Amino acid sequence: MYCKVVFDVPLDRDFDYLVPDELAAKAVPGVRVTAPFGRILTGGMIVAVSDVRTAPEDMKLKEIVSVVDERPLFGSDLFSLARFMKTHWGCPIGQILFSLIPPQPYFKVDNSPVSIHIDIKTPAFTLTSSQENALKTIRAFPAYEFHPVLFNGPAYTGKTEAVLRLAGDVLAGYGQTLITVPDIAAARQFIAEAETRFGANNVFCWHSRMLLSKKKKYFSAISNGLPCVVISTRSGALLPFKNLRLAAVLDEGDDNYKQEENKPYYHLRDLLMFRAQAHGAVLVFASATPSAEMLKMVQKKQVLQIPFTGAVPGHHFSPQIKITDKKGEKSRFLSDFLVRQLTENLQKKETSLLILNRRGYSTAYYCLNCGSYAKCKKCGAILSRENTPEHGDRLVCKKCGHTESLQQECPQCHNLIFKSRGGGTQKIVTEVQKLFPKAKLLRLDSDTLKTKAGQGFEALNALKSGAADIIVGTRLASGALRGAKVTLAAVLDAELELDGPDFRASEKYGQMLFGLRGHLSGVPDGRLIVQAADKEAYDYSPLLSGDYNQTAETELLLRESFSYPPYTHLIKVLIKAKDTTLLNTETAKIKRLGHTRAIEVLGPVWCAKKTDVLKKQYLLFKTDEARWLDLLAVLDSYTPAKKVTIKVAADPYDFY
Repeated sequence: MYCKVVFDVPLDRDFDYLVPDELAAKAVPGVRVTAPFGRILTGGMIVAVSDVRTAPEDMKLKEIVSVVDERPLFGSDLFSLARFMKTHWGCPIGQILFSLIPPQPYFKVDNSPVSIHIDIKTPAFTLTSSQENALKTIRAFPAYEFHPVLFNGPAYTGKTEAVLRLAGDVLAGYGQTLITVPDIAAARQFIAEAETRFGANNVFCWHSRMLLSKKKKYFSAISNGLPCVVISTRSGALLPFKNLRLAAVLDEGDDNYKQEENKPYYHLRDLLMFRAQAHGAVLVFASATPSAEMLKMVQKKQVLQIPFTGAVPGHHFSPQIKITDKKGEKSRFLSDFLVRQLTENLQKKETSLLILNRRGYSTAYYCLNCGSYAKCKKCGAILSRENTPEHGDRLVCKKCGHTESLQQECPQCHNLIFKSRGGGTQKIVTEVQKLFPKAKLLRLDSDTLKTKAGQGFEALNALKSGAADIIVGTRLASGALRGAKVTLAAVLDAELELDGPDFRASEKYGQMLFGLRGHLSGVPDGRLIVQAADKEAYDYSPLLSGDYNQTAETELLLRESFSYPPYTHLIKVLIKAKDTTLLNTETAKIKRLGHTRAIEVLGPVWCAKKTDVLKKQYLLFKTDEARWLDLLAVLDSYTPAKKVTIKVAADPYDFY
């Protein structure tokens, strides 16, 4: 008997092994095994078994040593899911499979039965007409049929409550539910509410920073089909569900749902569309600010949209919104109006949130007179100042790769004097401390959340309890406002949000603004302040009226006119090498792969930092629906020259 085994290595192939007679009954596709790989024994997974030898006769085959699992840990959709992920996002099949099934040393699954007790505590308050309509519609769906649905409406219209009611229905029927949230901060805030309603033993929280002991417990329970409600970040979509009846994605438009930092790459939205269809489950997307991709799917009638309109009782407030200059007499970073509002909030002992979507002391090149940034004359994006041995001191556009000299003229006031400055969250904290020395300040960004004892988790708790006076954070902080006691929120630099290299910049900016508006509509005397050097660079009228659909329609028209997703597909290829000449030569070869197929290629765009050992630049391939999967397969299988590495990302979200 023979089997094919894959390993958790960056080699896109399987390996042939002999199966000893004593292991033949256990050796089935989907189980983990121990096998010699090179000079060591390591964990692998069987992907196929056969009585017919497929390897060449002159090749000496090794035997697998042991079979780790009594049965396949994943459900019947394991290999189809892995193939789907490979086809749509690339990555060696072995690495994909071991993202779904943990390697042998990680843990062994407990197959023993577990007794359960289900006691659902449903709140007694009256549902709104929108909530009742949504529940009636979904409860009328035939069982075990795939139905994708979008709950779309402003904050505090009861979308999350409707999802929880549906999860209660599934749990009462002994099924499994997955509810995803954008990040760990949101998961920690949401889990307590779910445990109160469904019982702590029936609710599993899953994210990257969980204890290994809990991961073992939850993975085993889910793999055994235990009825449960899983609250997770995007990685929860890879769990081995056996009886998935409902999947829900809260805040669907959040870009944290795209995984492209580490392999395997995927987007939660498309991954769950595939998994829910395989399981015959209902898939609910809930968002006050749906993504352009989701709205396009609604237009094509691939997703049913259920509107949520009326606010739940007690949340009928309209926040005050003010667009101001971005600097004042007392501060280079805070307008005089914002300083007065912060002073007022301190006197009332209410928490304020300041958002600048840039960490640390990041450098920008700005006009000393009005504060406007130097912009690319080719595409209009903000220019970044770089000083490298290869190119010297210059300004670089991270969107199109265009370079310019340091001699600039302000696009607003025509001043010729510019200066580099740091304007990240750390710098803002320093500035605010000077203005308000007695205020309790906390910083909330990815740096402060790296350790459990870090300031970031203190800031998260302070958001909910109101223990801090002022919290300074990146866009991450705006997504952690569920239940927060914040009455004043300010976006400090609109230009940084709007003019980045990402074509989604205006969409993300609008989602953040409407998210803040939604939170502040839930508190009396809520105030939102937006600081902008150019107040005409963005249409704020839909924000003032609360009409996100108007903003989304404009965004879709712009995407279509410039041929960007969801009307086309992008593939980003990041090329790295120590030698600049070798880097440019390899980049030219990869670029020709697009040109020979009559596909538009943008770039290369230089994206290395001064501290990077490797030189880096990327290409963007812009292609249509018919050709993008074929092009992705070609690029994913491309073997670069020695001393050159590449990374291929389908429909990328990261352009820095």
